[in-house]
Amino acid sequence: MSTTSPSARVENLWDRDRAHSLRDDLDRLVYASNLLGSDPRVTNFGGGNTSVKTQERDPLTDHEVEVLWVKGSGGDLGSATRANFASLYQDKVLALEERVRATGLHEDDVVELYRYCTFGLNPTACSIDTPLHAFVPFKAVSHMHSDAVIALAAAENAREAMEAIYGSKMGFLPWKRPGFDLGLALRDLIRAQPGIQGALMESHGFICWADDWETCYALTLEFINRAVEALEAQRGSDHPFGDLVLPRRRSDTRAAWLSLLPELRGKVTFQGARLIAHVDESDAVLDFLSRSKMPALARLGTSCPDHFLRTKIRPLVLDPENLDLDGALGRFREEYAAYYERCKRPDSPAMRNPNPSVVLIPGLGMVSFGKNPQEAEVTGRFYLNAIAVMEGAETLSRYVALPEQEAFDIEYWLLEEAKLRRMPAEKSFSRRVAVITGAAQGIGLATAKTLAAQGACVVLLDINEARLSGAVEEVQGVAGSPRAAIGVPCDVTDTTSLSEAFEAAVLRYGGVDIAVVNAGNARRGTVADTTDADYEFLSDLLMRGYFQTMRAASQLMIRQGIGGSIVVVASKNGVAVGSNAAIYSAAKSFELHLMRCAAVDHAPHGIRCNAINPDAVLQGSAIWSDQWREETAKLLGIHPDELQDHYKNRTLLKRTVSPEDCAAAIAWLAGDSASRTTGATIPVDAGVREGFLR
Repeated sequence: MSTTSPSARVENLWDRDRAHSLRDDLDRLVYASNLLGSDPRVTNFGGGNTSVKTQERDPLTDHEVEVLWVKGSGGDLGSATRANFASLYQDKVLALEERVRATGLHEDDVVELYRYCTFGLNPTACSIDTPLHAFVPFKAVSHMHSDAVIALAAAENAREAMEAIYGSKMGFLPWKRPGFDLGLALRDLIRAQPGIQGALMESHGFICWADDWETCYALTLEFINRAVEALEAQRGSDHPFGDLVLPRRRSDTRAAWLSLLPELRGKVTFQGARLIAHVDESDAVLDFLSRSKMPALARLGTSCPDHFLRTKIRPLVLDPENLDLDGALGRFREEYAAYYERCKRPDSPAMRNPNPSVVLIPGLGMVSFGKNPQEAEVTGRFYLNAIAVMEGAETLSRYVALPEQEAFDIEYWLLEEAKLRRMPAEKSFSRRVAVITGAAQGIGLATAKTLAAQGACVVLLDINEARLSGAVEEVQGVAGSPRAAIGVPCDVTDTTSLSEAFEAAVLRYGGVDIAVVNAGNARRGTVADTTDADYEFLSDLLMRGYFQTMRAASQLMIRQGIGGSIVVVASKNGVAVGSNAAIYSAAKSFELHLMRCAAVDHAPHGIRCNAINPDAVLQGSAIWSDQWREETAKLLGIHPDELQDHYKNRTLLKRTVSPEDCAAAIAWLAGDSASRTTGATIPVDAGVREGFLR
């Protein structure tokens, strides 16, 4: 559904009683910001900013001073707290104008001076849009990126449309990059037109103000809803994007995505840095892609500065009848490099990944890329914003994108580059997708948590659906994001079930980089007394299941073309024969040799295959069920409660082996630290002499 439809009207949710119960104006700023930022019709994720001016007691002079509280750099209004707002002496910020006039200081260099305007030793860095708030002589200021209003700002007749919709309530600012000069221009506009309550900033968004946040919140919604109503009134029988010229949806979408995503993800990898994919098949995307104006509009790119920073100069549009990825990506890279060379300045940062961050495929939808699932999804949302803006602008007159040089100056803005450099270093498994079998408990769950804590996207496979749900929640909690892990019920002995599980990983994240082959169980028995049923159970699970998992993983990794890592969870019994466990021990030997064969065969594709040999990992293990525990204790002539101590005391190190110990070894083998290791087996058994590798 387009964001410019009648249902896009924004309801006033202000609770006067709640607002009055809050302790101060900063709390009311947070309350208003959360209301505004949590509604995508009002602003995009991370976009827009808000502020309030308060009277505070200066800790140095004990005098009252005016303090500007403004959203911090990189924050999101929807989830902002008091700690996400910077605080500055208002008079010091205003005094920067004289410094600029006296020295000719460039506006970008002013940003460094904001630190010297900080009130109360607040560590939160202020937004680049701080001057937009400081130079407005009102207490409450709201700057939003509503699609409906940006549509006016990006229309060819922006000023005329604004005057028709808002009359004397809003002024107009021609395009100017966010920063100090834009703040001064807004100040001058308010002085020239003292009756206005807001300003439309060409190709950017709008800003409005009032003497309190209840009024400012209502005014923000009024400006948005007036734009929505105007767009609906202007809409005629002809679609803004033109006639339908392509089918909206192919009949084979699932198969097409499964064929496209791994190869595409591999080809947009740049200098070894993988990306996570996000697929969008929404009606808004599919309708846009099926219309006659789409190719020309997509080529124009986006308009709002926030959009550019995520979506680049333009998306890549693939021909659904001829998905020539190499050709299409090659042309895109050439055009992007030429754009960089045309527009770069002497101090521009080096060219970044020349591959697209947004790819459009008529009949399928949109795939967007990011270094993690949230960034990939947000990038896609930004292009959805761009589609809505284009639709509104084309409804009013004609969509106008930013000039190429202006777009470049935003994409390669030195201030944004500095912000990127200030961000925390990525975790060791960031950008990686790991599939783990037998992941609902024991070693599998510990591995899932370990990899997720280090930044991986994790796909947990397990036949036990009841346990799987809770395990996924645990992993998401460790990762700090619900997007970081999914669970897929899977029987690894069933080819269809296993194929569908790997397909789920592809559709959710774009591909697979790590496979941990772990699903297992055990049955006691010598060769003489093993039943056919037990043999079939163990050989199915521990041989065929391991083979099928490794096959599915390696086939997918080969298609991606960017290497990968497979780690097999075998056992000490694969080296040292266990008593009364003939088929289990033989199957574990099979797993180890299969791993070595795969290491040899797949090395040319950059796929590493390794294994760990755990022993006596009782904690959380499905193998150590009541029956196996009872039988093992009986075999050893001890009570079941004594098993853990028995295994600990028989090791050289006299230590218990936990699932987390195994997970640490798996993570090392799966990660870059072991990039020169393949065909290896690491014992994780606290030192069992019989399990030494020879």
